[in-house]
Amino acid sequence: MIKTPAMITNRQSVVQIVRAASSDIISALSGDIFSFSLSLMLLHATQSAVSFGLGQVIYPVIGLLLVVPISNYIDTHAHKPLILISKLVALVSLIGYSLVIFQTSHKLLASVVIITIFGICDKFSQTGYTASVHELVNPEHIKPLTAIEQAATSGVQLFSPLIATLLYTLIGFGGVLKIEIVAETLVLVITLSMHFHPQPRTLVEAVGGGQLVRFKRGLTYILQHNVLRFVVQMAIWLNLLFAALTIGLPYVMIQQLHLGNTKLGWVMSALSAGILLGNLVLTKLPEFKNLIKSMLRLVFIFGSAFIGVGLLFLGRPGDQIIVVSLMSGAVLLGVMLALINTPISVYMQTTVPTEMLGRIGGTVNTLTMMASPLGILAYSWLFQRVPAWGIFLGTGALVFVLIAVFWHLGNRPVEPTA
Repeated sequence: MIKTPAMITNRQSVVQIVRAASSDIISALSGDIFSFSLSLMLLHATQSAVSFGLGQVIYPVIGLLLVVPISNYIDTHAHKPLILISKLVALVSLIGYSLVIFQTSHKLLASVVIITIFGICDKFSQTGYTASVHELVNPEHIKPLTAIEQAATSGVQLFSPLIATLLYTLIGFGGVLKIEIVAETLVLVITLSMHFHPQPRTLVEAVGGGQLVRFKRGLTYILQHNVLRFVVQMAIWLNLLFAALTIGLPYVMIQQLHLGNTKLGWVMSALSAGILLGNLVLTKLPEFKNLIKSMLRLVFIFGSAFIGVGLLFLGRPGDQIIVVSLMSGAVLLGVMLALINTPISVYMQTTVPTEMLGRIGGTVNTLTMMASPLGILAYSWLFQRVPAWGIFLGTGALVFVLIAVFWHLGNRPVEPTA
């Protein structure tokens, strides 16, 4: 006899949201501080700029190599034990790293190892949380959960670089390591206190098949679902093109306009503020009736931002006008990114069968993550050879072409046939 799972009440959902948000804030803040401090330590130890790019290289590679086995495993096993084990492994590894790093001359190698372990553990926990949303809150609270979690992360990003620099100066890397160990322990305790309500399977899959066969079922589901197929394609393009800002703005502001690190920090903080504002606004907005057309209208703002930056650099007004304009544009762009990313996450979590969320969420995250380093490589090459204003104008024009193509295709949400 199959036991019907108890309904998750509104009160239980609110408690889960509070716990999830608390865990996200602690994890994001301590993680950002640790990563920044680790980069500073390696920079002083190795005198190499590669220390600031380790995570951006290692994490996408891990995602690509492990997306199939991890996604399959998440979809076929209980989620809470896997999340707890991944966090426990990360904590034990961090303690081991703290005992070794000051005793070894191979600091770069030891740091690569800990970043790799963190990357694997994060892949397990993030995919597990994505697949567990129906086990944590009821359907009415999925959107608030996603929006509040992303708002909390964005809010942390506003202050983490400043806090990291201050702590590294005051207590050094050893002190930061101790804070990270305490923070990881708190996150583990909070996760242990969260109640996961197992949900019934809503889709009967064929039994058998290897890792690739089971993963292919997730890919087939995406390909046969117009909205998900659109989400994957648009997310890949946006992450690819967004590298123009992440690479271009620092290069132009510091190397060409000589505006300094502080003003660049203001602009990047304004982007985080916009994402925070956008997620707070989303908690009050109704669901989008047509996700595809709503996304395309928002992506138009994305393209307009590139055009605006290109025209700004072409006109070369005074430094104050440039900084204020970039900060205003960054806030607007951050709001737009929140209005795109959060509804996409909510859509997947409310429409994809629970037993396939691990594979589909893992596939989408991996594909979009792999697009970022490709964009970084491409734009790094371009900014060395092409005027910045031309790159931004060209990227904006490309975004408009993509909007026209997707709009012309007339994507409409339909249910998958399998």
